[in-house]
Amino acid sequence: MRQRKTSIPTQQIQEKSSLDRTKGESVTLEVAEIEQDIANLERGLRNSQGDDPVEGRDLYSLLSHDKSSAIVPSVDGGTSSVESSGQFKLISGGCEDDPHSLNDLGAQLLRRYELHGDIGDLQLAIRYLERAVHLTPEGHPDRPSRLAKLGISLTTRFKALGEIADIEQAILKNELAVRLTTDGDLDTPKFLCCLGTSFFERFKRLGDMADIEQAVVNHKRAVQLSPDGPQDKPNCLFNLGNSYLMRFDRLGQIEDVEQAVIFHERAVQLTSDGDLDKPNRLSSLGCSLLLRFERLGEIVDIERSVSNHEQAVQLASDGHPEKARFLSNLGNSFDRRFGRLGEMTDVEKAILSNEGAIELTPDGNPRKPEYFSRAGNSYWKRFDRLRQATDIEKATFNHNCAVQLLPDRHPFKPMYLSNLGNCYWTRFEFLGEIADLDQAIFNQERAVQLTPDGHREKPYQLNNLGNSLSSRHLKTGRYEDLLESIAAYRTSAHLPYGPPSARLYAANKWAWLARRERSRHPSHPPVLDAYKVAFDLLHLVAWVGLSIDSRHHEILAASSLACNAAAAAISENDPQLALTWLEQGRSIVWGQILQLRTPFDELRQAHPRLAAELTQISEQLEHGTSGDHFTINGSGEGAVQKYRQLARDWDRIVGEVRQKPDFERFLMPKLFSELRHAARNGPVVILNVSEYGCDALIIESLSQNLHHVPLETFSYQKAQSLRQSLHDVLSHQCLRNRHASAEPLFSDDFGGDNAFLPILAELWKSVVKPVLDHLESLQDKYLRITWCPTGPLAFLPVHAAGLYSPDGTSSNSLPDIAISSYTPTLTALLRNSQHATPDTSEFKLLAVIQASSPGTAPLPGTLEELRIIRNHVSDQSSQILQGGSATTSNVLSAMEECSWVHLACHGVQDISSPMESGLLLQDGRLNLSKIIQKQLHHAEFVFLSACQTATGDETRPEEAVHLAAGMLLAGYRGAVATMWSIRDDDAPFVADKVYARLLNDGRPNGSKGAEALHLAILELRKKPGGCQFSSWVPFVYMGV
Repeated sequence: MRQRKTSIPTQQIQEKSSLDRTKGESVTLEVAEIEQDIANLERGLRNSQGDDPVEGRDLYSLLSHDKSSAIVPSVDGGTSSVESSGQFKLISGGCEDDPHSLNDLGAQLLRRYELHGDIGDLQLAIRYLERAVHLTPEGHPDRPSRLAKLGISLTTRFKALGEIADIEQAILKNELAVRLTTDGDLDTPKFLCCLGTSFFERFKRLGDMADIEQAVVNHKRAVQLSPDGPQDKPNCLFNLGNSYLMRFDRLGQIEDVEQAVIFHERAVQLTSDGDLDKPNRLSSLGCSLLLRFERLGEIVDIERSVSNHEQAVQLASDGHPEKARFLSNLGNSFDRRFGRLGEMTDVEKAILSNEGAIELTPDGNPRKPEYFSRAGNSYWKRFDRLRQATDIEKATFNHNCAVQLLPDRHPFKPMYLSNLGNCYWTRFEFLGEIADLDQAIFNQERAVQLTPDGHREKPYQLNNLGNSLSSRHLKTGRYEDLLESIAAYRTSAHLPYGPPSARLYAANKWAWLARRERSRHPSHPPVLDAYKVAFDLLHLVAWVGLSIDSRHHEILAASSLACNAAAAAISENDPQLALTWLEQGRSIVWGQILQLRTPFDELRQAHPRLAAELTQISEQLEHGTSGDHFTINGSGEGAVQKYRQLARDWDRIVGEVRQKPDFERFLMPKLFSELRHAARNGPVVILNVSEYGCDALIIESLSQNLHHVPLETFSYQKAQSLRQSLHDVLSHQCLRNRHASAEPLFSDDFGGDNAFLPILAELWKSVVKPVLDHLESLQDKYLRITWCPTGPLAFLPVHAAGLYSPDGTSSNSLPDIAISSYTPTLTALLRNSQHATPDTSEFKLLAVIQASSPGTAPLPGTLEELRIIRNHVSDQSSQILQGGSATTSNVLSAMEECSWVHLACHGVQDISSPMESGLLLQDGRLNLSKIIQKQLHHAEFVFLSACQTATGDETRPEEAVHLAAGMLLAGYRGAVATMWSIRDDDAPFVADKVYARLLNDGRPNGSKGAEALHLAILELRKKPGGCQFSSWVPFVYMGV
């Protein structure tokens, strides 16, 4: 559900701090001073009409301090939270004839309104200021400042009461003030701020883009003209940040929200904690960070947003007229964090915050609809988690209030209508009442109609309408609803603006509905158009300007896209397109990193300038993928912004290259004519698992033609069931970590080792046997097959498929027929096969031996592995890092010098953060995120003698986020890895056999890695206890 930025009465969140008390005392002191100032001014005005006019001027000099020069209210000022204090009138007796005193009295009343929120003070301030302007003659040096003061007061009243006439007059007054000054005038930046503020507020109400452009222009000039220092500069920076943020909220351009964060952060840094504007500036910085989080998904932004909003709430006194807005903004950040992390405490805090904002805001206040809408969203999200009927009723009530309080012309009206429609749609899903669905469609259609073209929210509005129309079609069978739903999704997907994730969602839904309809009506247009749009959006969703963690998170929404699209292409008799899409839509992040490592040789020959620019940018981008600058405290903000600018430059230059002759497909996804060369060392079998069907695509090793083999007895559901069965077996038998015991871990109550039998049998009958039959290779005893499984098959031991007896012997099995290896993608296979084989004279093996890492169980078998390595490799050709010397920095440094690496230690797969998966060394974890930063030009072969080094992330099966794939990315041509835990005494045995084969006759040959592992496993199965599936099945080979 979409909504605006939003915040719980402080007493409901936490106890008042000493900081609050100090701040409260400061506010009380200023209020007392203002009260005295006003009293002195009023008395001076009255006395100036008596017999001694001097007394009035003397009293004016009694002002405790002149605040008139500081009266430049904040742009995002918010609304009054108290009722009008009654009728006011000018002091009688002709006292209104002193413009100087009237102006200052109006300014003090305005300031008192800002502190107390009494609308009567504001009304009287405007009357005094209007009179002061009227009495100030043309050409008087004070006329511009009095016009500006009146203009900002009218703007403030517009924000409080919403009368259009006020903002129109405010703009006129402020424009005149600016025209009457020059750029060299010290007050010009203030007047520009006032004018920019007025345009800003009118845009918020009427949505005219010309107004927000004028706001940016005027605030930018104000920043340029204002002197550095804490007096005026922070306010100018703050207002410019607000204008950029508002423009982003409309158009969705990333550059605008980046600028908003920059200027809001500078404003906060220049504002002391005791400054009464500090809460407002903190809250606006929190809003900028929140909107950037919504667009880019970086978790650091939502954490910083919450932190800034919490500070704003803490610094604002309970009587502060902006307290409701600060609470609402805090609630909105809690709401968004709940949507990302799912912590129930966040949605509870969001509800308290939003309810607190509503309670503090009087009826008639222009901001109240926004607070209702945010409260509705929080109740909706809690309902989605807990399914309590009272929550969906409260959500619907609050959204109805928001809609009813806004006129149709209000820019927020479409969003509130769409949110209300979502509530009715959700209530339909819960209760099944068709009337709710009709109400949902009615409101969402209005939302689409009222949303202007170019608005970043339009894809969301169309998607929400598509969801409701689709639900009504499924409920009633109404064909027109289906067509209209497809049309809504198709329109959303094709929009050139709005968040790419929303448009990708639309393309996926469009494809799903089109495919469903085509299965019943073959004459319906094909679904391939929808998938083509989806693939065009993928690189925008997983933009290279994001951190790798964020890219992986964004890809979650498209986790099944490649497989489903491939199935659709196969059903349309286009297996080559299916293969291309599988390659384009899987291992997306790995592919982006490989692009950055492209040598650009051909481009350098034809266009050296472009090649040089891309090379420089790619090096900086790759260095930035570490994510160290994406810090929670915001200390790396400058580096983050620089990194994203580099990404934009990369996109721009790549686009420029594609305009050149012969470079139209520069860095575009590879076509089948290129991918087929991956099979030069043997057939490559891509196993596609989709909810629409399962298929094998085979690239022959000799002809390199593409063949399609339907896996008719296999299904996505069956693959999921097998994966879950294997997961249960491994979890029950504690096969997730390397262990020292040589005894079988299986217990009879869970089927023992025989629990593997049905899994391996089903893989044989439904997956492997149909492929082998097609290859007609049963007579070729040592055929080499490279498997590229997708979906749940990526976690299943295809290489071990077969019909086995309970004692582990086989009647028909893949290991008896072929040497198997895996590859995450065809591109990885192509890249590594094209690398020149390292010179054997430069051969050197790095052995990392960690028999006892801190906090883990000892692994005595690793010492046996060290002995075996020393038997096979001379001291001159090896480097040993053992125990205390096996630190992460030492290992990474040595990997740059050695072509072969043996890593014997504990391994860990980090479920919550897959890029932090790694190997446990002496001083901590050697993470995948660190490994992939390396470009190891000498790399050839790596033996990962640890656990779960080829396991991957089950939520992202197509991304191959595991250590073995990371090693291939770093440059290794091949890797021995494990799918789950291995026994400590099996690892030395397998290593001995592998190195004996690879170092035959003393000549290292890493290209025989798959064959060496295959033969080693055959030997292991002959060993006592080695025939257990838990012993030999986890070993796999990846790469060339």
